[in-house]
Amino acid sequence: MDELDFRIISQLQDDGRKPSTEIARALGVPRTTVARRIERLVRDQIITIGAFANGPKIGLPVQAMILLEVAPIKYEAVVEAVVALDEVRWVGILSGPYDLLIEAMVPSNETLRRLLLQKLAKIEGITRMQTAQVLQVAKIAFDWDRMLHVDRGG
Repeated sequence: MDELDFRIISQLQDDGRKPSTEIARALGVPRTTVARRIERLVRDQIITIGAFANGPKIGLPVQAMILLEVAPIKYEAVVEAVVALDEVRWVGILSGPYDLLIEAMVPSNETLRRLLLQKLAKIEGITRMQTAQVLQVAKIAFDWDRMLHVDRGG
């Protein structure tokens, strides 16, 4: 990764559909260079280009963060079972008192209740669960360039 890669990523963060010709013009480099760089960034899984839907606007207004404590002997099976749940959007493996943090997005509180009491509660190996319903999302950041430069005073 070099400065040009970061500048290309920044352009794509502004508009993931921006043509490579437009990015090349903005950065003052050949279009083929930009196209090759984007292809490599995607191939090497450094970036993913996609659309992020607004949950409430597409019928998923209920969002919850769920912490799970897992019995060590059942850890892999629990991760596999949680990842397979349709309601689960994101799974993070943690250090600390809990083992997993999952984000769920569902159409109603009733659906969330069923997820907690009928699906997660039945997964063998989950020893403790704590849920926090997200009332409002205050920030979603994809400005990696700024985050990377925090320690450099930028």
